[in-house]
Amino acid sequence: MREFTPTQTKILRVLSDGLPHKLPEVMACLDELTKRPNSLHRHLSSMRKILRPRGEDIICQFVSRQRQYRHVRLLHSAYTGT
Repeated sequence: MREFTPTQTKILRVLSDGLPHKLPEVMACLDELTKRPNSLHRHLSSMRKILRPRGEDIICQFVSRQRQYRHVRLLHSAYTGT
């Protein structure tokens, strides 16, 4: 089973309340050397590969023209059962 890197663990701690968090809050989890949006995208992509089989995901939503991230638990479909 794959584990999260220390940076990814920091991101999960910030998102653990299930509320939307603005981009600067999530970017604050990155090291100074890797603090670029592209780097954040790579972390989130890797995290999603681990979270989705568990029935969880990290979504990006736009509220008042601001990008926000949220850790969510996925529900099974009432129609297909998956």
